[in-house]
Amino acid sequence: MQEKNPELPEEKEHLILTAAQKRFALYGYGKVTMEEIAEDVRMAKASLYYYFPTKEVIFRRVIQREQHEFIGYMTGVLQKTPTASQKLKAYVQHRYSFFDKLLNLHSLSNESWLALKPLYRDLFNVFANEELKLLTQIVHEGKQSGEFNISSPHKTALLLLHVLQGLRVRVFRSTVVTADLRREYDALEKESVCIIRMILTGLKKHN
Repeated sequence: MQEKNPELPEEKEHLILTAAQKRFALYGYGKVTMEEIAEDVRMAKASLYYYFPTKEVIFRRVIQREQHEFIGYMTGVLQKTPTASQKLKAYVQHRYSFFDKLLNLHSLSNESWLALKPLYRDLFNVFANEELKLLTQIVHEGKQSGEFNISSPHKTALLLLHVLQGLRVRVFRSTVVTADLRREYDALEKESVCIIRMILTGLKKHN
């Protein structure tokens, strides 16, 4: 899931990506320069360009790292959560906290959004496959324990993922993050938790 630059030491890569993430979160993609990132890590701009040829490349790695850390974090949370129903609720709540964090990185102008749209599509397609694995695991567990009355864990997990993705589109179709969008996003999280509760009612085995 993560792209690695074999020439760049892991510790140095961590410092660069952390500095870039803070910059993007504070000022948005369009206002951050490679020179500023290089200064933050006390690195020559030419050296930074050697490892990350463009700002788009470093932005991609920042999002990719965030996605990788989220999947790792959620795997740990799910292992400590007892029932499949509780796992699904926890997944939805943590998922929206994760995307809320990414919203800070999405402070894009119309021009930069159009340039980065293909990059987002690629990154989130890869991320969706990782999400599908986790959701399938949860649903399969629910079927095995008798908690869920379903025939195909994979198809059910795919449906759940499509519902979550569809709800998210309402926010991410906007090109610029605003205070109003933030409020809409908070409301969306509550809406999503509500819908998952309704879905769980249908998934649970009825005697």
